[in-house]
Amino acid sequence: MGKKLCHILIVALLLFAGCAGIRIDRSLRPSAYDWMMYGGAPTRVNVTLSRIEPPLESKWEYNALGGIIGQPLVRDSVMIVATMHGELQAVELGTGKRIGYVVLESAVAATPAWDGKYVYVPSALGTETLACIGVERAERKWTAQLGSIESSPLLLGDTLFVASMDGVLHCVDSRDGKVLWKFETAVKSKRKPIRSSPASNGDVIVFGSDDGGVYCVDRAVGRLRWKHQTSGSIFATPIVQDNRVLVGSLDGNLYSLDIHTGSPAWKYQTGSRVYGSAAADRELVVIGSADGRLHALKNTSGERVWTFSAGSVINSAPLIAGDVLYFGSLDRKLYAIQTSSGKELWQHSAEGRIKVSPVLWGKTLLVTSEDKFITAYRSLQNQ
Repeated sequence: MGKKLCHILIVALLLFAGCAGIRIDRSLRPSAYDWMMYGGAPTRVNVTLSRIEPPLESKWEYNALGGIIGQPLVRDSVMIVATMHGELQAVELGTGKRIGYVVLESAVAATPAWDGKYVYVPSALGTETLACIGVERAERKWTAQLGSIESSPLLLGDTLFVASMDGVLHCVDSRDGKVLWKFETAVKSKRKPIRSSPASNGDVIVFGSDDGGVYCVDRAVGRLRWKHQTSGSIFATPIVQDNRVLVGSLDGNLYSLDIHTGSPAWKYQTGSRVYGSAAADRELVVIGSADGRLHALKNTSGERVWTFSAGSVINSAPLIAGDVLYFGSLDRKLYAIQTSSGKELWQHSAEGRIKVSPVLWGKTLLVTSEDKFITAYRSLQNQ
């Protein structure tokens, strides 16, 4: 090989290597708008302090070059997104331009968790299925072997709670990846997968299982506090609101359970399977169902306040932003609904089916559409 050709190849390799990495040369400032884990908080309530009034217009569209199943995470105008192609990508929120990326061991089928410095990434395949990635210098701090993970990690202080597809909830030290305790839903031969992400009020951890059970375990030691059995598998992540656990099941019901005892407060029949999580504020809980209907209920009683019909399946959680509620459907439409009344305020056709819950940071609404696009919307009223 000639010296000139060798030199060209070396330069090309260096350039290629320089593209694979995330380098953020500034400290990211926290704010009340930050979206750092699935559902926006450990309670997973899908409520934001940000506000954006419809009608909206798209400002940019980002092609992640791989399927996206989890929500984007945002702090200080930096968006983090993980893909089924096995990449963790950082994007500048103002422009939609990629800052960099990190290649992971395998596909990411859930939303990571982010503490501002490190991203905790679950993987569906491979051996090292939980990875701690530093976004400022793209270093891999540690990895853990927890089995296939298709749910989102819950970060509480220095502790991660991670549910795996072999029916085990793991408590992991976020500083070094060491497993502190494990809770097994049943003996190994009878365990079912856990697709439901854990949620918490700070004292206990709650999650659902394919076996139809809603489990509540002690945060400190992983001891079972209670279990409530439904008659269908639970894919949805529970949310915690005012000492109630709210979770939908494939049996078509939304359950409101006392977080201390597991006793049912009320049960609401949607009439169809429930795949996605709910959103809840102090007054209402809102949930979608497979027949394309969105149901708004009184938090205290489960009494129906309104329903709204979309054109196809709703299998992701809505987002409550004050008196405007945003959600997507498999009919490829993004909807803005008045939270208090269910009145449609605006709709927009997306690039593909919407299977991921929207995220609002500041004045930018981020909508993921099938199978690899994120579109940033801003209000026309702010022009």
